[in-house]
Amino acid sequence: MVVLECIEPQDEATLHYASTFLGNYAPEILADELLDLFIPRLQATYYMGDAFPRVWPNFGPGIVAAFAGACLNAVQDTTWFTPGGGEAISKFHIGLLVDNPWWRRVQTITLAVVKRWGNQLSIGITDLGGNLDILAHLRGTQQLLFDLVDYPQEVDRLVHETHQLWLHCYGVLYAHTSLGCGITCWGPCWLPRRSYLLQSDFSYMISPQMFERYVLPDLSACCEALDCPVYHLDGKGQLPHLDMLLALERLRGIQWVPGDGQPQAEHWLPLLKRFRQSGKLYQVYVSAQGALSILRELGGKSLALVINEALTPEQGKKFLNEIRLVEKDHLQRQFHVSRKYIPR
Repeated sequence: MVVLECIEPQDEATLHYASTFLGNYAPEILADELLDLFIPRLQATYYMGDAFPRVWPNFGPGIVAAFAGACLNAVQDTTWFTPGGGEAISKFHIGLLVDNPWWRRVQTITLAVVKRWGNQLSIGITDLGGNLDILAHLRGTQQLLFDLVDYPQEVDRLVHETHQLWLHCYGVLYAHTSLGCGITCWGPCWLPRRSYLLQSDFSYMISPQMFERYVLPDLSACCEALDCPVYHLDGKGQLPHLDMLLALERLRGIQWVPGDGQPQAEHWLPLLKRFRQSGKLYQVYVSAQGALSILRELGGKSLALVINEALTPEQGKKFLNEIRLVEKDHLQRQFHVSRKYIPR
């Protein structure tokens, strides 16, 4: 599978929904006015290979924290959160605040997307965040690290409360987005039923023992609640947890992101082989040349390549032709290798 969105050079400056943080816009701006901003890019995009038209409202990663009271701070290229009060952890509780303005805003814009484009494209659920990511936004990252050591049973309780809030928010937003043409999220995954790209970026900072206690049960429960769950494996610091992730029977796939400053996906072939040998689907962001390198070595079985460089439609057509030739060559080589083991 190759997800390839192409655009002519003169249209590259048009506003893309995925890089537009909606928290930057005043709540007085009507949802339809915001959607108008994205029309030029949607009209200019060529969806090639296995790409599909989609939109998801981007309020930044871990927006569930804002639903529970964290202060959302939107800047041009990201969103960050300021924890609420500094009360003792024993008195700290997590739940959806009544009439929360960010929860209202996310629903309003999601419903506006459904109303305008629900019969034309796939509509994604906003980036809800992972359980410890949300907790870190609410408690503060350093404080949560202390809490894990000093108050493990209280963190168990807060993880459960966060999980219940996440499921509630997902359920409401799924009910809205399921009216569109299939389900997607902040990653380019498509399914006709309940799916999501699960994550726990905070796990980069904790041991496998802590991951097993505080993250794995939540992921397992989310997998049970979804039809096609995929995990966003972000950075080599999460690799110590990989065995536990691959052992989750209902987890359908892994999205591998090497992280800033690390070699790109085509330089992690042993890891990609491990994903495939486990029986999981796997997805990587990669350049056109990086995609060809992976296909030459591994083939395309169980793999989704998301091309993350700007190509014109003509360059896209040429690249897809190269993909077909490389896949054909790989299959022929595999066939010749297998014939060596056929008894005569």
